[in-house]
Amino acid sequence: MTQLRAHLTYPQLSISLRSIFADRFLLLLAVVLAGYAIDGRGFAYVGLPPIFVGEIALLLGLAVLLSIPHSLRMFRTTQALAIVPFMAWGFLRTFPFIKEYQIDALRDAVLWGYGVFAFAVAAALLSDSARLGRLLGWYDRFTRVFLCCVPVVWCITHFLNSAIPNWPWIDQHVIQIKEGDALVHLAGILAFWASGLGPKVSLRWIVLLTFDVAIYGVIDRAGLMSFMFVFFVCFAMKPRSVTPWRMASTVCAVLSILAVTGLSIEVPGGKDRVLSFGQIVENITSVGGDTSSEGLAGTKEWRMQWWTDIVNYTVHGAYFWQGKGYGINLADDDDYQVGDKTLRSPHSVHMTILARTGVPGLAIWAGMLATFGYGLGWAHLTARRRGDTHWAPIFLFLGCYWAAFLINASFDVFLEGPMGGIWFWSLCGVSIASLWFYRYQRNELRIDVSS
Repeated sequence: MTQLRAHLTYPQLSISLRSIFADRFLLLLAVVLAGYAIDGRGFAYVGLPPIFVGEIALLLGLAVLLSIPHSLRMFRTTQALAIVPFMAWGFLRTFPFIKEYQIDALRDAVLWGYGVFAFAVAAALLSDSARLGRLLGWYDRFTRVFLCCVPVVWCITHFLNSAIPNWPWIDQHVIQIKEGDALVHLAGILAFWASGLGPKVSLRWIVLLTFDVAIYGVIDRAGLMSFMFVFFVCFAMKPRSVTPWRMASTVCAVLSILAVTGLSIEVPGGKDRVLSFGQIVENITSVGGDTSSEGLAGTKEWRMQWWTDIVNYTVHGAYFWQGKGYGINLADDDDYQVGDKTLRSPHSVHMTILARTGVPGLAIWAGMLATFGYGLGWAHLTARRRGDTHWAPIFLFLGCYWAAFLINASFDVFLEGPMGGIWFWSLCGVSIASLWFYRYQRNELRIDVSS
């Protein structure tokens, strides 16, 4: 009888342990993502070489993926299926170069390797639908913490940069965040509030959001474009939302003051840029057109020349089918190395994929992006048409956030590292689970963000 009782309770205990393991993984991942957002590259080196916090989260995610039963049902969505050929082609363009480039090949391969996070997150959410609401609730708390931390980190990195200590095991400050990365997360916060997922936002939080965008937007153009895209999408899709209107009025007031007074505040360590009306206009117009700023024009011309070379040796050259592979330093090999000699990839994830995996790799990547973009857009519009008020805001938030990552990654080295890569693929995992729930369980589920 004792043996029979043990036999009957063991599967239940096993299921309980797997559930706890998945919950702990999501909690750890949430902490890791918050750390990357707030501290950027500084947080990326938490750990002991060569195993850092990102690698630990990746291994746990893989373990969760393998331990959760019925995780294959995520592949009933075309979005999950679309990731498989991208990762498979990436593996084929990495494996032959591991012997020659060793750790460099593996480091570059995270561009596709972090796709494991998409599967792990989707599997964890699909095994317990309550986790989706829990994640959104955690993100709601993160919005306030991030908005308060951003100006503090900005002041430390711009006024006290020389006093910031380095990690003992690498020449890297313990506090360092890129302006474009911060602007992507600010765009996500705007989308979260405008969609109506969180509670009503007071004016002081809107003012703080606007202030954070201003201090980072004068320095980084790609991140500013990401935020502007999300801003206009929220205006178009949620015209009755108070958040975009309040932010628009705040921005207009600030721009009017800057234009009338001619105020110009120099930004310490800000790439020779100032907080002024003219600088903001230059940053916006320089993305698509000519600019009188030598610094802005120089970086744009440098990017365009490198991207032209990549197109020439892939689309029109010898690397059409296979690219140069993962492992080689593209900046060195293409003769575009700068600064401290640490640059490895062109400032565009699309050009990185083209250079490393050839035209087939870029086509697979484009197909995957089209699948996600169409899926999230279709789900939002369908939910609105059906009156599914619980689901339409979720897809608007996920779609805007996902697009902000891609826009910034189109002009910067972003998804090639853990700060952007783990966030992006985790967001893909949440999107896969949400699309699956909406397609197969939309009438049974009501996502509660407060849970």
